[in-house]
Amino acid sequence: MPDQSYYVHLQSLKDFVRELETQIHAMSKPNDFLLTLGDHPLLFGEFGEAASLVDAHHAAVAEMQGLLDQVRSAITFAQDVTTTVADGYEQADQNVAGDLHQSGQQTGLLDPLLSLLGLGGGSNANSGGTHG
Repeated sequence: MPDQSYYVHLQSLKDFVRELETQIHAMSKPNDFLLTLGDHPLLFGEFGEAASLVDAHHAAVAEMQGLLDQVRSAITFAQDVTTTVADGYEQADQNVAGDLHQSGQQTGLLDPLLSLLGLGGGSNANSGGTHG
């Protein structure tokens, strides 16, 4: 039967979560700019076409704000999902490490392996990744 194991690099997931946070933070600048566009009156003149240009301008600003909100929501969702996945794999790692540590204490045969994995001395976490 072929090997169907996989490797999850937890630090990469955590780095991706931080990158998504950076992207969310970076979106505040264009959003602030759009807010200022709506605050200043447009001085196109006092004729019919000028009024319709003002209306079109406000509609475009509102649409851009809506699009930015959608992008921010999508990035926030991706961040939440990535965090959930990383937390789940980290917990699974800790559970497996704890089980290995307990069975190693009972038999004494796993001490060199646990030491090699950095799990000796009471540490149960393997922050490098999870094998499935």
